[in-house]
Amino acid sequence: MQTRPSDIDQLDPGDANRPALAPEPVDDTDYEHRHFINLLAIVFLLTIAGAIIWTVRSIEDNERLQRCLNAGRRDCVKIETPPSTGIRLPVR
Repeated sequence: MQTRPSDIDQLDPGDANRPALAPEPVDDTDYEHRHFINLLAIVFLLTIAGAIIWTVRSIEDNERLQRCLNAGRRDCVKIETPPSTGIRLPVR
């Protein structure tokens, strides 16, 4: 079987009827900018995740306090007292 050159190959390269070949795609991606935007997205998502975790823990603490108070207990909240200075006042 004999191979025939295609009709496009037979046309003169300067001929106006010759179809133009598609230009090679140019990779003009700014990778530095993409890395910066990805970093901002990661920071934003971590901030949102931290806020969600903090909110859930706050709600759990409030629910625990409410259950304790509803049970009638009086020692639900730990009250911090200042450390003793070692000075004792005389008792009369």
